[in-house]
Amino acid sequence: MIQVQDHSVSPLRLLSSWYESCDRVVQEFNQHYFSVKTILFTFALPLALCAAHGATAQIKSTMSAPKADSVMLSETTDGDYLVRRYMVRSDADTGYTVRYKISSSTLTTNFDGNPSEIQGLTDFINSMDRDSLMQVKSVTITGYASPDGPLALNERLAKNRAQSLKNYVDKQFGLSKKYDVKTASVASDWDAAREAIARSNVPDKQTVLGIIDRRGGRTAVEQRLKALPAEVWKYLADRILPPMRYAEIAIAYVGGREVVQRTLIPKPEVVVVEEVEEVCCDPCACVEVMESVNGLIVEMPDVPVDF
Repeated sequence: MIQVQDHSVSPLRLLSSWYESCDRVVQEFNQHYFSVKTILFTFALPLALCAAHGATAQIKSTMSAPKADSVMLSETTDGDYLVRRYMVRSDADTGYTVRYKISSSTLTTNFDGNPSEIQGLTDFINSMDRDSLMQVKSVTITGYASPDGPLALNERLAKNRAQSLKNYVDKQFGLSKKYDVKTASVASDWDAAREAIARSNVPDKQTVLGIIDRRGGRTAVEQRLKALPAEVWKYLADRILPPMRYAEIAIAYVGGREVVQRTLIPKPEVVVVEEVEEVCCDPCACVEVMESVNGLIVEMPDVPVDF
């Protein structure tokens, strides 16, 4: 009888062989045995230290700062605060207006609202002298005349009003000795009065605006307006024209102010990682190893202890 050799392997033998292989793996890497949490701690701590260092290094670049028109004067630390001093610069202008009586270029300091304007001008010029951060760019004085009356007279009045205000500030403050003071003059036309008339309660307002819009020359406009009912011209003469007889001083300057910025320095976040004591588990239940510095974790599948 011919006997057929059975080359098949029983399941029990396969399990036994697999168990022996598993045991060799355990013995070979036993010296490198770590728990998963221990491996995580190994990598988490250096990362935390790097993050803390990075946060400290970025303190200066992440602090908010004033706009680009500022200059940083100093940077120091005060305990937990970063202290920066800036000079913030900005262009500005200030104007003051004095009024004149009809057909006059004499500055009357107690006329209409002149006392408050002159006091404001006085205070501002005194502050200019005290403020070392303020740099005056220009001073311009402009005289104005209302549109009623002959053009030649109005031009002369406007020019003389500008000169009278210049004489006043030079006498009181010596302004021309400190700065380049320029003068100008404007003999206003009726178009300059249109906006004020449109906002007013002048009688027969639409007719008045229609006359101004039709134009036809200063003298012609004035004659048409005076031809309207007397109350119309009286309203214009009493409320619209007087504010147009004035002189204005405009001071343009580069202002600066010191600003102190205190910012709390952010502290690096502390990462607390608990180290877990190694506990050896049953062979082949789970084997975790760190193959190299790349942190590779090898896990073996669960296998019953009892074969």
